[in-house]
Amino acid sequence: MGDEADKGGARGPLALVLDLGGSWVRVALVTADGDLLWKERKSTASQEGGTAVVARVDELLQQGIVEAGERGLAGIGMALAGPVDPETGIMYSPPNNPGLDGVSLKAIWEKRVSCPVLVGNDATLAALGEYSYGAGVGARTLVYITVSTGIGGGVVVDGRPLMGAHGMAAELGHMKVQRNGPICQCGHDGCLESLASGTAISEMARKLLEEGGVSTLGEMVAGDTARISAETVFEAAEQGDVMSRDILLDVAQALGLGLVNVLHIFNPDVIVLGGGVSTNWDYLRPAVQSFIDANAMDHVLKMGFRLEVSSLGDDIGLLGAAALVWSGISSQGPS
Repeated sequence: MGDEADKGGARGPLALVLDLGGSWVRVALVTADGDLLWKERKSTASQEGGTAVVARVDELLQQGIVEAGERGLAGIGMALAGPVDPETGIMYSPPNNPGLDGVSLKAIWEKRVSCPVLVGNDATLAALGEYSYGAGVGARTLVYITVSTGIGGGVVVDGRPLMGAHGMAAELGHMKVQRNGPICQCGHDGCLESLASGTAISEMARKLLEEGGVSTLGEMVAGDTARISAETVFEAAEQGDVMSRDILLDVAQALGLGLVNVLHIFNPDVIVLGGGVSTNWDYLRPAVQSFIDANAMDHVLKMGFRLEVSSLGDDIGLLGAAALVWSGISSQGPS
């Protein structure tokens, strides 16, 4: 975690941050400069129910308090996967942690510590992390889109995350990009998530193969279509598989349409892509860029914007939660 002088309190308090996802609970101690001095993670244990998840969170946050030592805490920041009200901290039907529906980790921890406890949706805070410490440093308006199992988003304007009336702004994965399209996890049809997420890619490939499509994917998974993943489809496409290439062209066009909407609605100077699918950005980028060039308004293109891939990796949620702590404290001004 750093040298003993650092742990002894000579450089001021730290932000204790939490990134709660469907698979992992991550915690860290972070300085105002974005340096991670200590971090730990454990399985979320969501299959064991909400009580088990809360216990896992408690265990790790308590460990973080001990690690902070005499430096103490400037605040606790929490990046939570799923809809969450930033004022109350109440989570609403989180898809990866259904046992936390109606639970407020913020309320639980405000009773235990004397420092501020701040929460936000993980994609919103990822945007704040990129704005503060990543590819968006120096931007005025930043839009972050994570393309992974699902698609999420966050928007930061002049250093402030766009929360909306109830903390649920920028659900970019659920913008409708195709009328009467595939049914999304949210229950509606034609969402960007249902057309361009990692889950969508694997489902499209699986369906086409089961319907008799000609592809090397069948050989790659030894006939077990359940083993097809987005990564498998990208691998097959790189090897020249026509069906996989057609799937990814459709994905690139759907993603391009989503990005055109983002450009027209938010006029960002930076768009940052994260998530597992973005690791194959070099393959998707030419088709996505071509679609943007053909469909965005001329003056938007002439004003320019940067389209970047996230530089923060798995730490993005932790750094976003840290940025929330430090920006929250700054906005309060001197005590």
